Amino acid sequence: MKTMLKFAVLAIAAVSLASCAPPANTNTTYANTNSNTNAAPKAAAPTADTLMSLDTKAFEAWKNRDGKFFEGYLAENFVGFNNKGERPTRAEVVKMISEDKCDVKNYSLSEPHVTPAGPDVAVLTYKATAEGTCDGKPLPSPITAATVFVRSGDTWKGAYHNEVTVIAQPAPASTDKKIANAGTDTPPKGIDTSPGANTGKTPMPAANSAAATNSNGNSAAIGSGDALTDALMAVEKKGWEAWMQKNAAGLQETTGKDLTFVDATGTVTKGQADVIKMWTNEDCKVSKVDVSDGKATMIANNVAILTYKGTAVGTCGTMKLEPLWATTVAVKEGDVWKAVYILETSKG
Repeated sequence: MKTMLKFAVLAIAAVSLASCAPPANTNTTYANTNSNTNAAPKAAAPTADTLMSLDTKAFEAWKNRDGKFFEGYLAENFVGFNNKGERPTRAEVVKMISEDKCDVKNYSLSEPHVTPAGPDVAVLTYKATAEGTCDGKPLPSPITAATVFVRSGDTWKGAYHNEVTVIAQPAPASTDKKIANAGTDTPPKGIDTSPGANTGKTPMPAANSAAATNSNGNSAAIGSGDALTDALMAVEKKGWEAWMQKNAAGLQETTGKDLTFVDATGTVTKGQADVIKMWTNEDCKVSKVDVSDGKATMIANNVAILTYKGTAVGTCGTMKLEPLWATTVAVKEGDVWKAVYILETSKG
């Protein structure tokens, strides 16, 4: 929940749209194409190949500054968010795409993974590479991209999109400090690991754990006046407190079994067990956590997107923790909200 780097990631331009349901995962690579064929919307579950081919069309539209394409495919309750904490509207996104000053030579999309979030929402995560410039600066590449798809009748539309520049991390010097992260080496949450931050323009938790609620006098998130936002922020705060105390039980209660976590280095960790193992094995000493500036949007029945600022006081290893902007896709199970997808970017 708390990995913090300082690289710029404005992930609006390639918002992807789809006309299909959550598929199985594949590792097919999709080359740059100019296909304009219409995808036939079906309620039956398609393959990840179908979702990725539709995402390719969205990339093509971004490449061609085709804002009109996105007018027809962005959900009416689209959630915009960037690394400055700004929340551009649907109309502003379309305008930005139309006026984008990018020269894209080529791109490819690969390594798709789908996280289900109820019957009407699916989150597609994948790797994208691109060659070109925006405002004369090289495009960051590769990136980890995430698109939230929402069912609209028999079609699927883009309700959220974000991207994180992938930053390779060296293996830890000591094996007892190694983070168990599904076989990959990632920095502890909350660390600024990039002294030379990437500044290029991109193209594109509900349990009442006793341990979590008694954390150094941290109070609940300040009320926003909006019941949904307040409810999700309270749950998020409990999740952060459980992370601070390495409380695996509290983390399990605030997350879903299909949890996918994208940290601010672009590393993807899949599955609740592996994510919690990583969070509780980090070499972090944290005295206080807080969440603020939250805004929640209901995107489907019992499914909501929360965007907010997360702050932690302390260190991971020798590195001081830094604030970040984060997005959580939460599903309501009975009376309990649980995070099924979390994506973090550093503050720009």
